[in-house]
Amino acid sequence: MAFRKHQKRTLIQRLKRFLIVILVFLIMSFTYSMGIATYENIKVNKIVNDFKSRSVYEHEETIEYYPGTFQTRVYHKVSRETSYELNDTRSIFTDESRRLIGQKGDIFLSQQSPFPGVPIIHPWISYNFGGHAAIHNGNNRFIEAVGFPQPGETILDFIFHPGDEPHNFSATVSVTSSNYWLNPNFRSESSPSYKYYGNYYRPEFIGIRVKNVTQEQIDGAVAYADDKVDISLYNFTFALDLEYKFYCTDLISRAYQSVLIEPENQRNYARALNDDRFITSVNDMIMSEDVYLAFYVEIIDEVVHIYYLEDVN
Repeated sequence: MAFRKHQKRTLIQRLKRFLIVILVFLIMSFTYSMGIATYENIKVNKIVNDFKSRSVYEHEETIEYYPGTFQTRVYHKVSRETSYELNDTRSIFTDESRRLIGQKGDIFLSQQSPFPGVPIIHPWISYNFGGHAAIHNGNNRFIEAVGFPQPGETILDFIFHPGDEPHNFSATVSVTSSNYWLNPNFRSESSPSYKYYGNYYRPEFIGIRVKNVTQEQIDGAVAYADDKVDISLYNFTFALDLEYKFYCTDLISRAYQSVLIEPENQRNYARALNDDRFITSVNDMIMSEDVYLAFYVEIIDEVVHIYYLEDVN
């Protein structure tokens, strides 16, 4: 009897030690991840602030974005200084009217999550991973991976589907119907996110370009992403980069990997546009040595401030 009691106490002690080890591991992992996230956010803020500090006020104007819908803009011109900025002679804007922003292959990034009304989850995602990424397809539309299961679908349905078999799920890589990033009517007042983000998709966003990239490489990256449209499922596992499933930043980093990295060196954890070559976050892409900041937009009191690399004469 005493022996059995001794065995029970020993088992309990071992279990306690095991749980303590697990707890310590989780605490250390959380502390490490928060430390990395803090470093990345500080570095990204510096990149953005340095970009803004290079700007000069150009002018303010009010444009008619849609018939009857007006938008006040303040343009801040940023000088081109580095070789890769000067070698890229493309304008930041779609055409001379400057109503729309972006060219084929440009990467649009938001650090703010799509769940602004969800406590803990929203700041956690925004701080550690970022909110969204999309690639300009050259026709004023964006290829993107979005993950919102429709009624009758569950996240588990997506997780357990192999990804390379036929399906009728809704959350796939898709092409937007328009260039929505500067749209002043993107969101109505009835939307749950309106009180957080207002009419615009996000109150601030960042545009990056790949350094010294050729038009052929841009076309190839866009073609890679376009090939996944309506086929490849959204990857809800995130930490597990899967061959046939994508999350937003993952799709874009692997699209550019397909044209920048030799085939034998390509991985599901992209070797391009990815600062740490693990989970591709928004901050990873901004900090990547492969890219540079091309524009930054912030909306303050309904006024759109556009910081952009000046046109090359």
